[in-house]
Amino acid sequence: MCLPGLAWAQPSDLVQRIAAFQSDLAETYKVKTLNLGGESLGALESETPEYRTDFKLEGKEKTLDNLERNVRFDVFVHVFHFADSDELNWAMKRWLADFIDGSSIRPGRDARTVAHVDPSIVVIDGTTISVMTQPCAQFTVEGFRDWRSKMLTYFGSPTAVIIEVAGCEGPLMWTKNPPDPKDRTWK
Repeated sequence: MCLPGLAWAQPSDLVQRIAAFQSDLAETYKVKTLNLGGESLGALESETPEYRTDFKLEGKEKTLDNLERNVRFDVFVHVFHFADSDELNWAMKRWLADFIDGSSIRPGRDARTVAHVDPSIVVIDGTTISVMTQPCAQFTVEGFRDWRSKMLTYFGSPTAVIIEVAGCEGPLMWTKNPPDPKDRTWK
């Protein structure tokens, strides 16, 4: 009967990390939870995790984007927590076949381009998948590196698997602890 207590402990810790992440960025971003918009996450949106939250961080001040428009920068964050590693593995298997915006990727294999995918950072740690996306017009290499650092700080660990789409439509890279392409777990 210890299992329900363990299952509750992880989402509680996750909720605290999410709150700390939002609090750390509160000076420059406001958190929105309604009318989010953003990138379609493919098959991951159809999953039924034990815990899920979606929010948008919207810049408090306007800044020029890559198209010379004065806009508030947006970052979309989605966090999925599954009951156990088997549930996460099944979700990953379905998600990689129908990845962000309907693209298909292969476990552990980098790709030069991924059609229609905005800059994204995916952190897979334990039984949690955290996804951050941002509009293509707001992508900068320096900003992307800062977001990667923040995502790893709050949602990662030394054993986390990281997938990055480091630009508009790619490249897609498994940058940390990539799975062995021969491993059938996520295929």
